[in-house]
Amino acid sequence: MIHDRFYEALAMQAAAIEAAVPEMPEHRFSLRYKRKKKALIKAYEKSILRNENVFEAFRRLRLRQKIRVAFLIVLSVLILTGAGVYITHHFGGLTAKQYDTHTMMYVEDPDAPDTLLEHFRITYDLTGLSKEVVDDDEYQYWEIWEDNERHVSFSYQTKHGIGMRMNTEGSIVKYVDINGYEAFYYIAHDTVHCLTWDNGDYLFSFDFAGIDYETGIEIAKSIIKE
Repeated sequence: MIHDRFYEALAMQAAAIEAAVPEMPEHRFSLRYKRKKKALIKAYEKSILRNENVFEAFRRLRLRQKIRVAFLIVLSVLILTGAGVYITHHFGGLTAKQYDTHTMMYVEDPDAPDTLLEHFRITYDLTGLSKEVVDDDEYQYWEIWEDNERHVSFSYQTKHGIGMRMNTEGSIVKYVDINGYEAFYYIAHDTVHCLTWDNGDYLFSFDFAGIDYETGIEIAKSIIKE
């Protein structure tokens, strides 16, 4: 296959270089180089499987790497500046650390799927609301339903390297049962109801505003696998 010949060519080139310079000095590659190398190899493999442009796949992977690094930097700054007092919540396989002004939620599940292998949809009748698909790729699906007064946001994504900052300031955090899953619930900005839960494979987020609490929960519970 094409990728087999690609790796064979690389091996031959490496052997030729080693023969030409037998006493090649040891070199330590930077972490940045290692991340780029890992992303490039993964992008090449995905481009073969998905028949897409390797540079576009590489760009998406590098963006995800940078987002993860930025999240770790922000978390480190919060800790170093004294934002280290928090309440830890454990629910449904997730960990959430609630500070005075916000909550940091994160999950790293090595057994979870690397990509979205299943798809889910809202079955509640949302007639009158317009639908917009914000994101739809192998890592995340996100759709928004709204009109001038009502708003519903529904998304699910893979769980690898996920970090979420949630505005829980002034809000009471509680758990809500969503079809047997323990969802993390709070109200942001006094108006937006926010839920997050883990179904074992993926991380789900569901927000609603301009809709009463009971109806919003019914909409969330109407989500099923296609």
